[in-house]
Amino acid sequence: MKKCMLLLTLVLCHVGFSQTDIDQILEAGIDNAQRFSGEYFAPAGESLVNAMSNGWYSTAKTKKLWHFEVGIVGNLSFVRDEKQSFVLDTRNYTNLILSSGQTRQEVASALGNNQQDVSVIVASDQGPAVEIVLPDGFGDSGINSIPSGFIQGSLGLIKSTEIKLRFLPRVKAVQDAEIQLYGVGFQHEFTDWVFPLKRWPVRLSALIGYTNVKGFYDINSDSEVSGTDQEVSLQTNSWLITSVVSTKFPVFNFYGGLGYYFGSSNADVLGTYQVQNGSLASQIITDPISVRNKTNGVKATIGARVKFGIFKANMDYTLQNYNNLSLGLNFGW
Repeated sequence: MKKCMLLLTLVLCHVGFSQTDIDQILEAGIDNAQRFSGEYFAPAGESLVNAMSNGWYSTAKTKKLWHFEVGIVGNLSFVRDEKQSFVLDTRNYTNLILSSGQTRQEVASALGNNQQDVSVIVASDQGPAVEIVLPDGFGDSGINSIPSGFIQGSLGLIKSTEIKLRFLPRVKAVQDAEIQLYGVGFQHEFTDWVFPLKRWPVRLSALIGYTNVKGFYDINSDSEVSGTDQEVSLQTNSWLITSVVSTKFPVFNFYGGLGYYFGSSNADVLGTYQVQNGSLASQIITDPISVRNKTNGVKATIGARVKFGIFKANMDYTLQNYNNLSLGLNFGW
């Protein structure tokens, strides 16, 4: 579990089981493994959906026909302390007991870390009980922020509308892990459509954006678990619907937005696995774990943008479930 997978040139991949972790988690049984994985990965899935809903805009002004802008967007999402752990309640599991003797205990999520080893005992009708040490998170300590980055461009269309595209080709993030990203958005400005708005010191527009992230982690190369075609697959979908407002000054401007984001993350442990111990000992399990998480919420953004000829730079801060800092560097007209 110490494999920290940074996706999108440093965005966290939240499916980084090591081979020993997979073996031990499956020893708890399929139902138990599925339930634990869902609770363990939920904060990481939420954080990625939150992060990918940011960085879509830096002004309410849309571009004129065929005018364009291209640049790099970087995000830094902040993780609250309560997202670094969850409460494991053995009453929701089958034949599982905490070694501490408690019924409920706070344990690390994928974004956290246990202060000391936490283990559970799984009873089996087919053999002796198995003790399993629960995994820590991705790093050596709790993760307080998650960085990400991608290429983004925009092109002016007709009737005060522009299209936005974000992209990262399939690249190797770390050993045996690959990531790719694409997204599309549309922004429409209302300022020129309503005559009184032309006299206001601000511009108004609306935006809708969609981002898809796919990650692939090949665990065949150094697997300690017998089996074939072992892979972890990640897919995250993130949507944003928001209003945008910005000032009209020639060089330095403020902007902001109030919107709604929603999305889902799917993580699947694929391939065949021959479990060594527990109730599934010596059985061959196919595609054993599938985790589905959904999240949504309201977000508010405030930021500033500066223009130097054809070059622009912007920075904004967003209040949402995982607060986010965005930085953009662009050129175009």
